[in-house]
Amino acid sequence: MKYFNSNQSLYSKGIFIGCLEGYATFQLENNEIIYFEQINKKIEHHYDLKSNRYKNKIFEIYYTEIFDDLDEEEFIIFRLDDLKLL
Repeated sequence: MKYFNSNQSLYSKGIFIGCLEGYATFQLENNEIIYFEQINKKIEHHYDLKSNRYKNKIFEIYYTEIFDDLDEEEFIIFRLDDLKLL
């Protein structure tokens, strides 16, 4: 079987819901809920997303959707690349 991997950089505005089960969670403009499994270290230094300080705040969100097709199992990982508080 052929292995497939693809990355797509994306941008959206969204509301920070909080850290749910260890994932930074946002509601995007289109009302989609997205869970970020990976977070850029510079974001962790600038924003303490584990606190309630930024809950319900609006951000510009820059992220990467990583699609991986490994061993007949497909999965998508979302990586949070940058945030800007609005």
